[in-house]
Amino acid sequence: MPIYEYSVLKGDPQSGNLSPDSQPHYLINVAAGGKTYQIAVNIESTNGSQVLYFINENFTPPDASLLDALAVGMTRLTMQDNPAVDFVRSTTNGQPIVTLSQMQLLPLPGKTESSNLKNAVIQFLNQAIADDNGTIYAFGSQYTEGTGIHDIHMNQGNPPGSFEKDNGIWQDGLLVFELPASKTWAAIFIAFQTESWTTDNSGNPA
Repeated sequence: MPIYEYSVLKGDPQSGNLSPDSQPHYLINVAAGGKTYQIAVNIESTNGSQVLYFINENFTPPDASLLDALAVGMTRLTMQDNPAVDFVRSTTNGQPIVTLSQMQLLPLPGKTESSNLKNAVIQFLNQAIADDNGTIYAFGSQYTEGTGIHDIHMNQGNPPGSFEKDNGIWQDGLLVFELPASKTWAAIFIAFQTESWTTDNSGNPA
């Protein structure tokens, strides 16, 4: 069963802060269409769900024109006939947008390296805020009340268990920053060590 309301949030990044509770997320506030939305990004590993991540500072979207054409705010996505993301199936210039070999394991809290992912999120967020035309795109699952988006990570390949229900194809989460001032794009890919990168047409481990 796919994740709830797979969508992309497009907007003007405003600010960010660590989540006030025990959940290891970095919360980004985004203005879009007269509303303020929230993006919740996993930024720490926890026992049993070690985070894998890849920071692409020179990202090339599969189709930048589709992203630029999106209306600001929340847009529901379905399969690959739009900017939907699939870590296993999406390509740019005939090459995968990301591979497992590019991903790094984020150590558990207490290790120096555990701050790398958080620092990257903050770095690109600050660049996008400083850029007059900086734009953020967050792919994932809408909050049930529609005020934000989470599951900004791979959403397929989960083994049997509590997250198996989220498996599906063309519904992976991704954080993308468009930085016109430097004529660059940046993307942050997040997955979990337990997820398989060989999946069937239902997103289950093949």
